[in-house]
Amino acid sequence: MVFFDPQPKTRREDLFGREEELSEFSRALPYASMIVVTGQRRSGKTSFMNVALAESRLPFIIMDLRGLPYNPSRAEMVRRFESSFNALGKKWMRTLAELLAKIKGVTISGTVLNFSWAKEGVDLTELFDRIDSWATDRDEKFIIAFDEIQSVRGYKDLVRLFAHIADNDRSIRLVFAGSEVGLLFDFLGFQNPQSPLYGRHFTEILMRNFDNETAKAYLRTGFQQIQMNAQDELIEMAVQYLDGVVGWLTYLGAKSRDQGTCTKELIERVTREGGRLAREEALHMVQRSGRYGTILNFLAKVGEANWRHVKSRLEASEQRNLLNASVADLLSTLVKTGFVRKSDETYSLADPLLRLGIVDEPLLEL
Repeated sequence: MVFFDPQPKTRREDLFGREEELSEFSRALPYASMIVVTGQRRSGKTSFMNVALAESRLPFIIMDLRGLPYNPSRAEMVRRFESSFNALGKKWMRTLAELLAKIKGVTISGTVLNFSWAKEGVDLTELFDRIDSWATDRDEKFIIAFDEIQSVRGYKDLVRLFAHIADNDRSIRLVFAGSEVGLLFDFLGFQNPQSPLYGRHFTEILMRNFDNETAKAYLRTGFQQIQMNAQDELIEMAVQYLDGVVGWLTYLGAKSRDQGTCTKELIERVTREGGRLAREEALHMVQRSGRYGTILNFLAKVGEANWRHVKSRLEASEQRNLLNASVADLLSTLVKTGFVRKSDETYSLADPLLRLGIVDEPLLEL
C-alpha cells in the first residue's frame, strides 16, 4: 500500500476510505447506463474511477480529455478514442479487434487499432453499437469512462453519441468525472429540455472530503507505510490546516517522505505551497474577468457572504450599479467551476488553501 504517492491510484489497497463509494459503483453497474462521479478538486475522483473500473473486472476504456480545446475537432476526438482502445486489456482486445476491423474506417496494424478521423471515416455510433453486440453476446458490460468531460463541452456531437448509447446500447455503461462539476452537468444536460440527455436516468457517486477522524487515520496509516513517526499534535495540526481534502493530505505525506520527517515548519510550508497552487488555478478565472478576482478576494477576506454583500462589494469596486442578473451569473460560474461553495444563501471558497493563497497574494481585480 502506498497512500502518499501523488500519482492517481489504480489498486484498491492504495485507495483509502472509499469502500462505500466502491460498493455504490458496483451496485450501479447492472442497471445504470450512466454513472457520474462528482466531488471538489483534489477529492480523488480519478483515483476512485481507476480503482472502480479495475475492480469491476469488465472491459473498459478511459478517455482522459485534459489538454483538448473547449471545442475539439472530430479528428482530435477520434484520436483520443483510438488511443483509449489501444490501451484496452489484451484478453479483451484479441476478440474485439476482429469485430472492430469490419467497421468502415477501422484498420489493424499488428495489434494496433487505427481509426480514420476523416469526415467519412469511422462512425462512432456504429463502433459502439458493434461493441454493445459483442458485450451482449458475452453476457457482460463494456464501460466507457471520461475524465474531465467538461473540458470538451463545446463538442455537442459527444452528447448526442451518449444519448444514442444510453437509449440503444444496453450492455454499455458510461462513466463521467470532472473537477468542474457544475460545468459537467451543464454539458450533459440531464435537466435541460434542449439536451439529448434530458430526463435520462443516471447514478451520482459523490467523493466527499474526509471528516476529521478519517483524515487523521489516513495520515497515521500513510506515515506508518513510509516508516515515519508523526506525533499526534502534528497530525492534528495537519488536519486543521489542510481540512479533509485528500489531495492536500497526500501532498503533505509526499513532502514529508521527501524530507525524511514531518515537522510543524513543513506543514506550514506545504500549506503555503498548496495555497499558491490553488491560487494559480484561480488565475484562469481572473483572466476571463477581473470581477472574479474581486469576488474571490472578498470571500477570502470575510470567509462567507450572501449574494447582496457580494453585489455591494462589486459595485463599490466599480463605483456603479450592477444588474442583479450579472452578479448572479458571476457567482453561478464560480460555483460551477468548483472555486466557490454555496450553502443555503451564503457563498464561501470551496478549498481552504485557496483562501490562504489569496490572503497571501490577492488576485488582480478590475
